Amino acid sequence: MALALGACRDALVQPDVAEAGADGNGADVGSEPIDDLADSPTPNDMGTDTVDVASVDAPGMDVLADRPTDRIIPTDVPVVDGGSLSPAAIPERRVTCGPRAGTPSVTAGAPDRFVLRGRVVTPTGVIAAGEVLIAAGRLACVAASCSARAEYAGATIVTTAGVIYPGLIDAHNHTAYNWLPEWTPPMAYGNHGQWQRTASYNAFVQPYSDNTSLHECTMGKWGELRSLVAGTTSIQGSPNRLCLASLVRSPEFGRDFGGVDRHSTNVLGISTVPNPATAVLNSFSDGGVTTYILHLAEGTDTTALSEWSQLTARMMLVPQVVIIHGTALGAAEHTAFGAIGGRLVWSPRSNIILYRGTTNIPLALDSGTLVALAPDWTPSGGPNLLSELRYAREVSTRLFAGRLTARDLFEMVTSRAARVLDRHTLIGSLTEGLYADVLVVPDFGCDAYDTLIDTATADVEMVFVGGRPLYGDRPLMNALPASLLANCEDATYCGVDKRICVSRGPGAPDLTGQTMADLVADFGTFTEDLGPGDGARMTRPRPVIPYPLVPLCPP
Repeated sequence: MALALGACRDALVQPDVAEAGADGNGADVGSEPIDDLADSPTPNDMGTDTVDVASVDAPGMDVLADRPTDRIIPTDVPVVDGGSLSPAAIPERRVTCGPRAGTPSVTAGAPDRFVLRGRVVTPTGVIAAGEVLIAAGRLACVAASCSARAEYAGATIVTTAGVIYPGLIDAHNHTAYNWLPEWTPPMAYGNHGQWQRTASYNAFVQPYSDNTSLHECTMGKWGELRSLVAGTTSIQGSPNRLCLASLVRSPEFGRDFGGVDRHSTNVLGISTVPNPATAVLNSFSDGGVTTYILHLAEGTDTTALSEWSQLTARMMLVPQVVIIHGTALGAAEHTAFGAIGGRLVWSPRSNIILYRGTTNIPLALDSGTLVALAPDWTPSGGPNLLSELRYAREVSTRLFAGRLTARDLFEMVTSRAARVLDRHTLIGSLTEGLYADVLVVPDFGCDAYDTLIDTATADVEMVFVGGRPLYGDRPLMNALPASLLANCEDATYCGVDKRICVSRGPGAPDLTGQTMADLVADFGTFTEDLGPGDGARMTRPRPVIPYPLVPLCPP
């Protein structure tokens, strides 16, 4: 069967694989998960149990799934069968190409200046034996030797025996959800409006819905910590809360970028923008907004694709728009978007888990679109960017004939991600003058770009944000100047001892003094909403154990 879409687009019909949404067609609702069913919870037993969210199985077939609909899939959308590209088939593993490049060590010096020695990945290539000098929170030097710089003398020297990268940039996530585990959808969907209205999804996400108003800081911090321990130093999609200011950067907010903020985020989708979009277009023309981050065309059916027409009808096919997902877009749309210098964020694992299809990245690249890679969130995406990198590599091999090289993937979470988010003058590469956001992983002699993709989360050696060492192997962290460690805590992941610095210290404002132990304790105070009672809503204690920061270990 063929269906005319736009310029005579052929389409395939795959019966009995999609679930109708509450409206039967996939309502125009936003890509932000909808949590508006808290007034009608489905309580379990009336006891007070602790829920380990990592062990909760997704419910079975939804009540809405007994009326399957045809899923119309534009032929330009790469589609996989339901059993292909399972995340379980792409595990954490340790890859070595020889002995480690020495033994890591620290020579303590100044607490605000560091010299990192190792293999250094720069925008122009890899320095086999290089140095990165950090001073005043910035990259003061990136070279084979930085010893001639004035800041070098007396600096703390870290011989990493590792590969040194810019901190990773997660160009799109829903961070406050990332204490939740993976969700197993009962079937493939055609567009985002379908799964968001299902009973199984809303039962899965109910603990978030019931507790976000009082515990968003705890949720958001846990999500940011999950990313930090995997080397991510900037995330688009964290709540705009001062309580999160002590951890990774938020590219869409000015507080982490010298007060400069020309970003706007629309997680609810193009249908929420008035037509004509006068206010939005005026913000573009006067320079107030240079980056408008928009969920668009998430899914594989005609409803998802129709969002493109809504975009163009509002005259919003402009360079300021960053498309999140764009899964349903075909050759005509990609060509038009690339022609205006389009920017797109790709989340392959989330796309495939929810829709059994993903964005046609070769089409996007051939059209001139700048593409970043991001996990989306833990329920359907990778637990962190390292995991998402491995998944994207497998997708490239299986669906794109290996189009994406390891260096392409590295740049999609560093320099290209920084350009997509219009923050490339401050983050995204090891370039002198940029913020000192740095990731170090062990060096076992493999290609530097493959090394990053193959690094197990538990093996991340050190992470700096703004020149502050926030996480790393315990022996290295403990050898740093003592003043840096006053508020740090011990942790162990997959048998590897770590030290993590969550708190800004006792009494720090805006909850930035919370420790990791405080966060875990706060999850223990969560409640379940039982609905309206006599003049007030009824709740009961429902403490949870959050999804582990490092959920998978290499063998």
